[in-house]
Amino acid sequence: MEEMSPVTPEVDADPLLLLVAGLQARVEKLESEGNKTLLKAITTSASTSALLLGLVLTFASLYDVFVAKPEADRISRVSQFNQAVNSAAKTRQELVQLQMQTTDHKLQLAAAQMATPRVLNDISTARAILRDLGDADIGIPQLTVLTSEAFTAGDWDSARVFVERAVAKKDASPFLRSEAKRYEAKYYYAEGQAAHGRQSFEDALTVIGDGQVSAAARAYILADFAMMERTFGDCPHSVSVLERFAVAVKAPGVFADARAQLFDTVSAQINQWPRESCPLPDNFTLLKVQ
Repeated sequence: MEEMSPVTPEVDADPLLLLVAGLQARVEKLESEGNKTLLKAITTSASTSALLLGLVLTFASLYDVFVAKPEADRISRVSQFNQAVNSAAKTRQELVQLQMQTTDHKLQLAAAQMATPRVLNDISTARAILRDLGDADIGIPQLTVLTSEAFTAGDWDSARVFVERAVAKKDASPFLRSEAKRYEAKYYYAEGQAAHGRQSFEDALTVIGDGQVSAAARAYILADFAMMERTFGDCPHSVSVLERFAVAVKAPGVFADARAQLFDTVSAQINQWPRESCPLPDNFTLLKVQ
């Protein structure tokens, strides 16, 4: 009789045996990992170090993209803006010096014609950069320099942009904020908006205050106010402001040198006053400085 072989139970058919086999495989794996060779341990450690280095480099790259590079770009823009402002101011200074050194009108005119394109280019450059600068990156003195140059060059659109940014700055001294309003007033007058110009001059006087420290500045604002009113406004207002100036220039806080300079400047302008179109009152006298 043929001997029958014992029947081996099928592993796939017994869930209990499957579970035991799985646990045994996991134990063997853990044991093998505990007996790593030196080479494998070094390889695993190197992989972990590479991962950590990759994370460090990633964070460094993110810092560069989101922090370091934007800050470097901002500093570069501020520098370029200041260079444009300084270039415009230097060109104007050179032109004034030349005009003072010669009485040759042809030479003066030629110099002015050469200077204007340079100034306009600086204005255009500064205006383009200004769009990307925050208020903390610019100062009112820079903006008033650009506004003055834009006035002289007849670039009223750029003058408006610079004036608006200057007036919008609140983190400045009363004197600088007053200057911003004074330039705003000049812009309004040049644009034919005399009523707005008068209000801006009054705002400038309010901001500067009426203390002795600001007395000379008040007199200067009133002198500018009177001349702008005469040129672009009307006669009654210009005379009224002149009378206010006559009082302000003699205030105790105005030192003798400043008083003499202001008086001489306004007196020279009054001497050219078109009396036929705007006669001064008979009782109007701008008292001479002692």
